Amino acid sequence: MDINSSLNAMKAQMDAMALGLKGMSAPSSDASQTNGADFQSILTKAVSQVNDAQNSAQAKAQDFQMGKSDTSLEEVITSLQKANLSLQGMIAVRNKLVDAYKDITNIQV
Repeated sequence: MDINSSLNAMKAQMDAMALGLKGMSAPSSDASQTNGADFQSILTKAVSQVNDAQNSAQAKAQDFQMGKSDTSLEEVITSLQKANLSLQGMIAVRNKLVDAYKDITNIQV
């Protein structure tokens, strides 16, 4: 499962939770089914993938700086940009989760 499908599955789960809070039933779609995976495992896997991308980009950049690798500058820049984009995506997910948590804690019972 790549990061895009993980993020889509998390979005579908968050939409289902939001509908559940409003008293509606969640729409059934392929994106909302996670094949038995729970939210924690999806989030953990997504964070792990972002971490791996960051570590790989850092290793490529360090090898390029030291002259140890036959990696081109374009490959280093591309890997750094991919890692940056994945980190920005994870930050956006974190912000949405924090907002959802704040919404849930502000619900009047």
